[in-house]
Amino acid sequence: MSNFEEEFLKDYLQFGLGSMPKTDVDALVMHLLDKYGYDGSAPLAQYKNQTVSERLRTPVNKIKKLRYDAALKFGGRVEDQAMARLLAALSDAALETDGGKICLIIEDALAKNWLQGQLKNNQLIFDHTFNTEIVKVSSVGLFSVLRAFFDPDEIEKFEKAYEKTRKADNAEAMRKAFKKAAKNFAEAAAKKAGAGVVSIFKSITMGSV
Repeated sequence: MSNFEEEFLKDYLQFGLGSMPKTDVDALVMHLLDKYGYDGSAPLAQYKNQTVSERLRTPVNKIKKLRYDAALKFGGRVEDQAMARLLAALSDAALETDGGKICLIIEDALAKNWLQGQLKNNQLIFDHTFNTEIVKVSSVGLFSVLRAFFDPDEIEKFEKAYEKTRKADNAEAMRKAFKKAAKNFAEAAAKKAGAGVVSIFKSITMGSV
């Protein structure tokens, strides 16, 4: 029996045969597909919603909803889920040309809602473009959230690297330098955040932290 089957049966039979609602069954299957993949594929967690939609022949909005439900019900601690997904988004973040705001592409509703909630709690502002999956946040706001959850030494390194990127000769050099600094921070911070965070981070990014 595969790990997929074992985990499915363990959760499905937890309260007796037939007791799990269909919506929860769908969310559980989505969770396991993200974790293990299917038919010899890699774990689906590393793929964007659109790609998964095409592979599973399921509308994108339903994939988003299933992934949100799966994270809440079967993904372990919500904070670990959100932290890992935030780091995964940060590992591929971009810097605006003036260096003032950091752009994160966050497809995952749980991570996006969590980040926005943390920013609101600290009276900090975030922006949306026409694409609701892109969150723009000031460096001050982002570092404020990061300090509350991640290793201070890694954050200090990231802040120094960030300030250095703003002194780059041109926008392209600044963009590349920031991307490297953000990726290095995300990988190091995930590793120090604990097993729950690092395992989720690795499944999303297929990284080797």
